[in-house]
Amino acid sequence: MPKSAWMMLVGLLATTPGGAQPTPNEERIEGALLALPEPLRAGAAVVTFEKGEQVVLREGTNGLFCRPDDPETPGIAIWCYPQSHDAYARRWYQLEAEGNAPAKVDAIVAEEIAAGKLEWPAVAVNYNLTGRSLDTAVPTTVVYVPFATGASLGISEERDFYRPWLMRAGTAFAHIMIPGK
Repeated sequence: MPKSAWMMLVGLLATTPGGAQPTPNEERIEGALLALPEPLRAGAAVVTFEKGEQVVLREGTNGLFCRPDDPETPGIAIWCYPQSHDAYARRWYQLEAEGNAPAKVDAIVAEEIAAGKLEWPAVAVNYNLTGRSLDTAVPTTVVYVPFATGASLGISEERDFYRPWLMRAGTAFAHIMIPGK
């Protein structure tokens, strides 16, 4: 997302008592919570990853973690996930920090899940907000259903921006994408 759009988002969302300007971390926290439904925002933790290590910007109470958008990369990408995906997120960013490409990271993580070295939940829900800009970003609810196929669930495996569809069918990372707006 261009820096100007990010700052406009921050100005609209982040307000502090007495009209004081929010700190950069307050801005990132407010922006990170946009991916969640309103009732889940107050209790969510906000974390980022620096050099493969998780950095907590805000502690949470409801078992959800949100990763804020990186204003240095194009577009907007905010991801919120449950406690059951925290070990996965930590491992993914650790492997990425070691210089592994995303496809290699996925392969290593899939091997670790299959070998029982990395815990992976039977079902979990993530919340995403992604797009070219905040104005065009689409909220998506992601329901992980490991090893499911379109046939086993009765759902299409073809991308559809208006109806749910199954991605990564038959893998540990199989998930139903439910677009919002």
